[in-house]
Amino acid sequence: MVDLQGARLERRLEMYRARVTERLRTNRAAVEALYEGGNLFSPQGTRAGRALLRAHQLLQRANNLLEQLSGEGVVPAPRLPERIDEHYRELDTLLARSDALSGRHHRAASVARLPGR
Repeated sequence: MVDLQGARLERRLEMYRARVTERLRTNRAAVEALYEGGNLFSPQGTRAGRALLRAHQLLQRANNLLEQLSGEGVVPAPRLPERIDEHYRELDTLLARSDALSGRHHRAASVARLPGR
């Protein structure tokens, strides 16, 4: 017998992990481009670098939340559906703030609000 609820939760977690990993990769590439182009040391480049650093910090916090949700972190995974949904809402907020700081202006659908979860 297959645990559909467990499979859905695992899939949801993997989707968020993929989103965070992709954003970390693109932010790192943006910082590298600023540095390699010498723009990091201009006033505009410094502002962009600071924004990317703040976005990176938000993504690290998102990674910590994902660890908690998966049970891999120091804090036990939440069990109540309300707490789990609260964690995912916080993840959505962190990702949106990170996107705004790193210049990602397209609006991605929230994984937490996908149908059939």
